[in-house]
Amino acid sequence: MNKNIENFLNEYMKNPDPQYAVFLKGDWGCGKTFFVNNWLDSYKKKIPEEQILKPVMVSLYGLSDIKQIAAAINKSLYPILCGKAAKVGKTLTKFLSAIVLKHEVDLDKNGNSDFEIELSLDSLLLLFNSEDKNVKKGKLLIFDDIERCDMPMKRLMGYLNYFVELCHSHLIIIGDESKMTDEQKIIFSDFKEKTIGREFEINTNVGSAIKNFTEQEPTNEFVRKHITTIEKVFSMTNCQNLRILRQALWDFGRFEETMIEFSKESKYEHVMLHILGSYIISYCEYRGENHNLLDKWVKYNCNWETTNKDEINMLKQQLGNLCQRYNNSSISPYQTFNISLVEKIITELNTGISIKDFAEGYFAPDVDENPCTKIHDSFSMDNETFFVFYNKLIDDICNLKIKGFKDLGYALTYLFSLDFRKTKEINEADFNRLRDALLNYLINITTSEDLCFAKLEFKSGINSYITNDELPRLSIICSTFYNECERKIKASKNIMTLTLEKLTDLNVEDLFDINNEALPDHSGTYEMVSIFNSIDISLLFDNLGKLNNASLQTFNSFIRERYKLSYKMGNWISNTNDDIKPLQELKEQIDSHILKEQLMRKEAFRRISDSLDGAIKRCQGVLDEL
Repeated sequence: MNKNIENFLNEYMKNPDPQYAVFLKGDWGCGKTFFVNNWLDSYKKKIPEEQILKPVMVSLYGLSDIKQIAAAINKSLYPILCGKAAKVGKTLTKFLSAIVLKHEVDLDKNGNSDFEIELSLDSLLLLFNSEDKNVKKGKLLIFDDIERCDMPMKRLMGYLNYFVELCHSHLIIIGDESKMTDEQKIIFSDFKEKTIGREFEINTNVGSAIKNFTEQEPTNEFVRKHITTIEKVFSMTNCQNLRILRQALWDFGRFEETMIEFSKESKYEHVMLHILGSYIISYCEYRGENHNLLDKWVKYNCNWETTNKDEINMLKQQLGNLCQRYNNSSISPYQTFNISLVEKIITELNTGISIKDFAEGYFAPDVDENPCTKIHDSFSMDNETFFVFYNKLIDDICNLKIKGFKDLGYALTYLFSLDFRKTKEINEADFNRLRDALLNYLINITTSEDLCFAKLEFKSGINSYITNDELPRLSIICSTFYNECERKIKASKNIMTLTLEKLTDLNVEDLFDINNEALPDHSGTYEMVSIFNSIDISLLFDNLGKLNNASLQTFNSFIRERYKLSYKMGNWISNTNDDIKPLQELKEQIDSHILKEQLMRKEAFRRISDSLDGAIKRCQGVLDEL
């Protein structure tokens, strides 16, 4: 189809005075500009040497008035006209000398300006309307991104029409009519009726585009070797936007160069193909119709933003459809759509955090011994091999050999998915073994932060195995795990409590950073909740007595900063009511202690007492500066 358009454009350029423009249309990113540039490269080879005006291509993106468009044309004409001025002689040189000359031109490339040239708006139109035979021949203007021009459509169309009707120029307009406003469409429709003689829909030429992308500097040899796979994966996405594909290939190429230390590994080719496919899929889906789906999922499963159960189930169902769509095709021995990898790529897109650390996990020495890495392969195993693998997976879980809680959740979901579908049912003995083993994974975890992290990672692993099945037996076994997590969290101490109960001159400054950190369950930060209600106040008071005066001043600053005592608040949204009683208790002990101190030591405790008084009032709702 596109070849026919090329043939037409070649014939169009043979017409000395076509009196009509050509409109090339298509969706954003479909390759319209790429098509025109390729055609231009071919067409320019046919242009006679004596022809003065070579084709000029200008993007209208963001231009807001005719002067800006003229300046863009002007900029493109400089190298054309300046080169011709030295060759053609008196006619063009005389013509150029009549123009306001302001642009410096270095004809002989010696670093010195030979003359200046600037085409004003009037002189630009005069040039295109010249009757000089060498100027008149083969004039071609190409205007790209017409729908993204910021100037009024009616004025723009009048300006473009001038080149067609009065300058006898060939004119090609490129754009996506569907992105125009209703008002713009009406005006453009009138222009088409009057001025545009032919319009063509540009079809995405994926193979040609990929070949072009892979040859652009700096090239990446791995990408260049796998053009067929790239085209296969891109076609799977149903995406037509070549700009997205180009960005995915560029970013993957830069990533792959960071992995060169693993290039001698036997599985390097398979791993990189898997990641290359994931880059293409992630970019196309995230930049396309599934942006909101993947965005919500990453916020929930990676950033631990809370959402309701119904929305989680809906997200899992939609992701399940994506998994089924992509995982029916294989580009390497690894899973085509691996949600954990997709999450990392999308995070890289949004934050710039490289996936390198995650990718290095594929080459970890013990990765092949991790049964979780073989779960996807299990669907291709013969029954005898699968049976051995299945039993080993259960034994590894029960013997606490699964190292990460995410892998643990993933492996359990796989087992109970097979159980639900009656592919391989879990017998009662193994069910009890798995349930008991889960509790054993928590035995050596003591801090609130580590317990909450384990719970979140476990849940993330369950979510990473995408299935639309409810898996009621998995819910039973998981509830045992979650309940034990909650019990241990309530009985454990968080980092803020531990720091206050072990306060020293060495860690007192850490209170400022901890106050801004996320709570163990990521529901907020420490500054938003009560922190003194969970500690032994007498122990804290004893610790304060052991601090030097400088550290006491630091602790005082922490109280003032935490409760914003130097500010008049519009409101106080932090939930710190439970701090009132322990703060009052601490203040009473300090007030009694002040009587025993002298000089600067006494002053240090007095300041803390005053700040504690302000903190109590803030917790009670007093909004004035304290």
